Amino acid sequence: MSRSDEVNKMTESVYKGIMDQFNPSLKNFVTMGKHYEKALTGVTVAAKGYFDALVKLGELASDSQGSKELGDTLFQMAEVHRQIQVQLEDVLKLFHSELLTQLEQNRNR
Repeated sequence: MSRSDEVNKMTESVYKGIMDQFNPSLKNFVTMGKHYEKALTGVTVAAKGYFDALVKLGELASDSQGSKELGDTLFQMAEVHRQIQVQLEDVLKLFHSELLTQLEQNRNR
């Protein structure tokens, strides 16, 4: 066996050792990322319910003369909340497509 064959085998052995240690950690990282994504999806569902409740309270408050300002404030809060929610959903989509999907594809190679 030539020296270059020996070096090649040693390099492959080191690479295999690194990958054997790296892959379980990567798999765990992807799994935790999926759990995180699922939790954020749950937060999104709860946030939509909160948004709907804010709008409903705003409508009820706007119908009364004494609570008109409160209704306007609740509508403003609902709008800010809606904007934050849209941003969160965009980040969640990017998290899934740009990070989790890419890591999972790399793990399976």
